[in-house]
Amino acid sequence: MNFREKIHSRLKLLVDREPQLFPLEQLPNKYRTAAVLIPLWPDENGSVKIAFTQRSASMPSHQGQVSFPGGGTNPDDTTTEYTALRELKEELGIEHGDVTVMGRLDDAWSRFGFHITPYVGWLDQQPDFKPDANEVEKIITADIQSLMEPGTSCIHEFTVNGIQRKSQAFNWDGGYVWGVTADVLLELLLWIKEEPSNRGELRLSAMKQYMEM
Repeated sequence: MNFREKIHSRLKLLVDREPQLFPLEQLPNKYRTAAVLIPLWPDENGSVKIAFTQRSASMPSHQGQVSFPGGGTNPDDTTTEYTALRELKEELGIEHGDVTVMGRLDDAWSRFGFHITPYVGWLDQQPDFKPDANEVEKIITADIQSLMEPGTSCIHEFTVNGIQRKSQAFNWDGGYVWGVTADVLLELLLWIKEEPSNRGELRLSAMKQYMEM
């Protein structure tokens, strides 16, 4: 089994995985439901690629940051999975029928007021990206295998309300990601490597601490 086959076989098991959910009564009332879609596809070298977007500076939140395609739910979205697929099409021009949703990861949150459901999507080949210039500054791709190399995982330091904070980050040749996106990426990589993860529990604890600041 090559690396690509191993990843795909692990992703198939996501459908039976029980994700860590945030108790609704512990979510702040102001938090809006959102979803993201992690796009993965095989490359010609037997590995797997992943795509991120650098958000436009005109976006209402997370301006200029690197993230997965996604956004808040609309009133007519039937499920958060639909939200993730809709946002993928709006931001990158990828049709719903070109993506197989393999499953989902643990609940996540953003300090900008979003309760996020991350979904993992598989495409049979590299997509024909058609980014929306109003939302996407540029598309950043990475090789999953390179993201697992020692030294790629790192810590990002930032300040919130005068308090120094730290978050998960990844730094590779061609990209840098931190915050909730990096934390969701870490959870995905741990799943692929068949290593235990407590990211959902840590996110819930961090959210409670942030709301008490």
